[in-house]
Amino acid sequence: MSVSVVSGLVLVAVCLNLSSLVYGTESKIPIDINILGISISNDLPPSPTKLILFADFQKNEVEIPRGTPYTRLLNTDNHTGGLRWKQCAEFSVIPSLEQGHQRILWSVREDGLYHSWDGRSWDKKELWGPC
Repeated sequence: MSVSVVSGLVLVAVCLNLSSLVYGTESKIPIDINILGISISNDLPPSPTKLILFADFQKNEVEIPRGTPYTRLLNTDNHTGGLRWKQCAEFSVIPSLEQGHQRILWSVREDGLYHSWDGRSWDKKELWGPC
């Protein structure tokens, strides 16, 4: 066999071995996925006034109805958005401040916007203000 054929076979064997490490059930190579998942829940009291989301990651304004959270996968750039109800509130998604968490939850309530990583403990982050 020629050297190029042997080299080619070795390259194929190495690639097959790496793919089994990456895709096998016991991966030896950690895979770092650079995306964030956000969820924004409308936890406002019943009201005829709609909750509207506008953001740099959303082309058009979107209504977020009660009981159906808005969910989106984002890249790890900084993002900004706002919510309009009876007043307005702005929020930011800054990955460097999320302490490595890739799941970011927002709860929109009558007294402001709340942030969580686990859905159990919530921190009030933003207040409603004029639009």
